[in-house]
Amino acid sequence: MKKVRFSGFRKFIKGRGFAAALVLSIGAVGVSAYVAYNSTLARLSESDNPDDDWNQEAAAVENPQAGVPRERDAEDAMSDEESQTEQVLGPLIPIGESEQAEEANNFIRPESPKVLPVEGEIISPFSNGELVKSNTLGVWRTHDAVDIAANLGTEVKAIQRGTVSEVYTNVMWGVCVTIDHGDGVLSSYMGLDKEVKVTEGTQVEAGDVIGLIGNTAEAEIADPPALHLAVRKNDVWVDPIAYIENRL
Repeated sequence: MKKVRFSGFRKFIKGRGFAAALVLSIGAVGVSAYVAYNSTLARLSESDNPDDDWNQEAAAVENPQAGVPRERDAEDAMSDEESQTEQVLGPLIPIGESEQAEEANNFIRPESPKVLPVEGEIISPFSNGELVKSNTLGVWRTHDAVDIAANLGTEVKAIQRGTVSEVYTNVMWGVCVTIDHGDGVLSSYMGLDKEVKVTEGTQVEAGDVIGLIGNTAEAEIADPPALHLAVRKNDVWVDPIAYIENRL
């Protein structure tokens, strides 16, 4: 048999070693790419739903691990911040509404307290339009006030905060003081002693002394000493006791 000689091939390889190595490397890369491509096709063909991997990744985002805070969108963050602010400061009121609320609160003013002008028995009550006979005049007429019995010289007090609008002497009712309490309410104290404690324009509070019980009211001179107290509300006579007791 004739021997095959490789001396020529060895010389070829030896002379072109770099080119041979390059050819072999390219061939190895091609084989690896082909194997990876076939493997990917096999995995996709075995799966019924190609989107399963994506769905699993989405589920992992929606169901984070315990102890790891989930990223919240801006709307959720703002809602939590507003809730915490309301717990500390109360509900937030827009600028325009806050001004309206302040005006409404200023409109509702607290009512000043009221007191009886003197302590004593009511000897002639408010008649509420009914006719009663006067002991002094002997005629039937309405009694648009209350007569509260008290000793001469007893201090007479303002029934409520207000401004003294009149200090005068009437032929029938003697020395009189009228106080304007605002909101259409006037109180009149009649039959006082000539020693009056206030003047027109004086600011008084409930319980301030304005005068003394006297005997200057000729229309009721036959009755025991008393204060003739009258109250008008919007130019209508009302029961002074009911007004003081907040029953009107």
